[in-house]
Amino acid sequence: MINAWYEWRKQANVDDLAVAQPDNENPVPCAVRGYSAVADANVTAGIGVDDAQLRLTRTLGGGCWHKRDRDGRPVYIERAGRHIIKDIPKTSSTSGLIEFHVLLQEFLTRTLLPECSQLAEETVWQQVVVIDLAGVSLVALSHIPALNMLREMLARDQMLYPERMYRTYVVNAPPVFITAWKMIRSWLDPRVISKIQILGKDHAELLDQIPAHNLPSFLGGSCKCSHMPGGCVPSVPLGNYPDLPRSAYAHLRHQVQISYTEPRHSFVCETMPVGNGPTPMSSPLMGYAGWLGIKRDSPRNSAPTSPTPMRTQHVFVRFSTDRGRGVVVEVLWQPLGSDSLDDGTLVYPEALFEPQRAPVLLELEAPNRAGQLVVNWRVANFDEGQAPFPRPEEAQIPIQLEYSVDTEDELLTAFSLPPIKRS
Repeated sequence: MINAWYEWRKQANVDDLAVAQPDNENPVPCAVRGYSAVADANVTAGIGVDDAQLRLTRTLGGGCWHKRDRDGRPVYIERAGRHIIKDIPKTSSTSGLIEFHVLLQEFLTRTLLPECSQLAEETVWQQVVVIDLAGVSLVALSHIPALNMLREMLARDQMLYPERMYRTYVVNAPPVFITAWKMIRSWLDPRVISKIQILGKDHAELLDQIPAHNLPSFLGGSCKCSHMPGGCVPSVPLGNYPDLPRSAYAHLRHQVQISYTEPRHSFVCETMPVGNGPTPMSSPLMGYAGWLGIKRDSPRNSAPTSPTPMRTQHVFVRFSTDRGRGVVVEVLWQPLGSDSLDDGTLVYPEALFEPQRAPVLLELEAPNRAGQLVVNWRVANFDEGQAPFPRPEEAQIPIQLEYSVDTEDELLTAFSLPPIKRS
């Protein structure tokens, strides 16, 4: 059997898959929260993400590698009850779905498990899976084309990645799921069946396995991942974050250069109370000293010449870079007319992102008062993240930072998107 496994990997070129790891710039295959091998991220339309994966992501209810269980194992959460089941066979072939699943498993094996092993100071080689069936319907559970795809994927998974699963919890399982489960379990090896627990709305067993601060609040924990659009598990079918098209990241409004010698850049704009009309800024804030003591006294590191007044509390920042180890973002707000830094509010504390893998979308919530919003970027320090240090000659090459800052209304209108459904 082991020879067949090696032969499959060779024929399928599995070792050549573009798996996101600390030493490359490949995009993550799904949302990630709480690891250091790669920064927290959602799937966005970067160069390395093809249209087929984006179409598939829009039919799936949402999946995320979300932190660890009590013994240090990675936790994968799938909002399977929100899958648009009838559209999955239309969007992807069985082979395409299996290829995507293999990419997820390789990301687990090559990237997350080594990090978890290092933290646990022992080999961690299995994952915990949580399948949330909230929202599932009888029609979805009886959709034959999708069930056939699931059967084939489960067969391949048991053959190609045996024993990778420590335990799977199926939560929020409605009574109608029992009928489907009788059929699904007939496709599984008895050892796999013994690791699956079917739960209802009582999440106590989940909390025995996963600490509350690592478990999303919608599953009975206390985590909300409010620093990321979509929270703990972003879902296109749920509409809990903006599903931006590729064009949204193709032509960002501002282009600047940062580097290891000039590592900082700031953007300043006004916020206005909801319902008030815009009040344009009279002049750009050239030479303004912010909370971090950043001097914006050169064209490259100054505020844009036409700052956009923000009329709502929710503000979105899109940004990407063409290289580097990642950038750290911090956002601050100060009441309009105030000269005291003590009046400032930290809207978004420092966080590391890796826009060299794929564009990043951040959601900010500024106070509902007239004020100034300051978005600070800086090059990641050498002790931040796990990306390798650049060679001396690479460190001399400037990093192209491109970004746009928009109100929620502006963003949704520009790309004809529905309102965001925040929980």
